[in-house]
Amino acid sequence: MDGIVYPKVSEYIEKFGGIKELQNLEDYAKENHVPIVMKDAARLLAFMVSLHRPEKILELGTAIGYSALVMALHSGAEIVSVEREEGMKETALKNIEEYGMKDRISVVLSECEEYLQKTEDTFDFIFMDAGKSHYREYLELSLPKLNPGGFILCDNVLYKGLVVHDTAARKHRTNVVKLQEFLDYVHSREDLRVSLLTVSDGMLLIRRKE
Repeated sequence: MDGIVYPKVSEYIEKFGGIKELQNLEDYAKENHVPIVMKDAARLLAFMVSLHRPEKILELGTAIGYSALVMALHSGAEIVSVEREEGMKETALKNIEEYGMKDRISVVLSECEEYLQKTEDTFDFIFMDAGKSHYREYLELSLPKLNPGGFILCDNVLYKGLVVHDTAARKHRTNVVKLQEFLDYVHSREDLRVSLLTVSDGMLLIRRKE
């Protein structure tokens, strides 16, 4: 997925690379058209977990396991990643095992909302990178699972920059409208601290006010 900054700026940022230990997965994703977080987002994710040092992380949307491995390589956290597609889950598990992280990363085959409704676990950090049109539902279900001092990071919230336009191609319209509504809603919540970042395809940081 394209980012939201000028192509020349993207090229400049890209030259600094992503996560060098995961270069083979970045290559695999590119060759097989599998969406993973962009390189600047991966670096931010790595920086944040190394700084915050969460003990338990929830990821919504596993894909090939790239983001989960980014977080595992840069923290000592236990990670639960939720994936709806069985094929993706199997690929992710293979990659996780190859990196020696199967004892720290577990992948659950489930719809994200269903998992959030059923789990009794709580988390220090929640990374949302699943169905964009469901971000508000994910947020409502995630907040009760967030430990004090924890935070949530949502990816792709500016969606190729389309959220700033009144019109979007039909295939993108649902995601765009839902993300616009989600961003308006989150910023209206007086109990939350929110920071909208022009990183990658737009990232949103959320935490409760103390």
